[in-house]
Amino acid sequence: MYMSSMELEVKVLNIEKEEIIDKIKNAGGKYISSSEQYLCVYDLMYINQRYYSNLYELNNETIELRKDIALTKIKNLFQEIDELLNNEEINFLKRNFKINKLIDIFTLEKQQILEILNSKELNEFINKYKSTPKKWVRLRKTIEKKENKEIKEKTTLTIKHILRDNESNIQQMKETEIEVNSFEETNEVLEELGFSYRSYQEKRREKYILNEHEIDIDTWPKLSPYIEFEGRDKNDIENILNILGYSFEDTISCTVDEIYKKISLDINNMKELKF
Repeated sequence: MYMSSMELEVKVLNIEKEEIIDKIKNAGGKYISSSEQYLCVYDLMYINQRYYSNLYELNNETIELRKDIALTKIKNLFQEIDELLNNEEINFLKRNFKINKLIDIFTLEKQQILEILNSKELNEFINKYKSTPKKWVRLRKTIEKKENKEIKEKTTLTIKHILRDNESNIQQMKETEIEVNSFEETNEVLEELGFSYRSYQEKRREKYILNEHEIDIDTWPKLSPYIEFEGRDKNDIENILNILGYSFEDTISCTVDEIYKKISLDINNMKELKF
């Protein structure tokens, strides 16, 4: 099964787990399942390497279809880089190319596009983009025990991409996910494809439903439990927060590695994170 979704998600850290469970149930919420999750995280190839590879193909391929594919890949890459631009970099693009973001290059005539893509100025600009801090690949095996004691095992492969914060200051996460048959075999395929293996991680999750919202209580090694849930917009999220006795000011919207940094652990430099 393939699925692509855009999520607005927040967390409340350092909760009293039993107290939160009581609040959920008293508000009419329902326990769904408990699960153990086993994760492998992979980094993508450096941004500048992906650009130069596609540019080489664009310049040297003789088959028009292959050229069009390379151009499309550059366009998709530029959308990714645009999420990382700061004000100084935006001003550079305005000053040198009369554009506000890289994707605007593709509004120009094809010959202009090729000239800019091959320009010294743009290549030097792209060269500083190396690791991809806001996009990664996650392979996850979940062993889930449901309320009726049924045990279900599921393995998914997901591309996670943090998009630029919107005006609500809630992290916007794009997830593109597909279910796969085997954790071990998919791990081997990813390594054969050249993805850079970062780490193995474990976590535990309890899942509840309240007013059609999934509320997850997550526990990671060395961290206190926290709750995580998603909503359509800020108001939707605030409604659930208020039911549980929280306000928006009590939340944080970030990835788990940022939570670990609060206790001086950089899990991006840890090969294993286990209980």
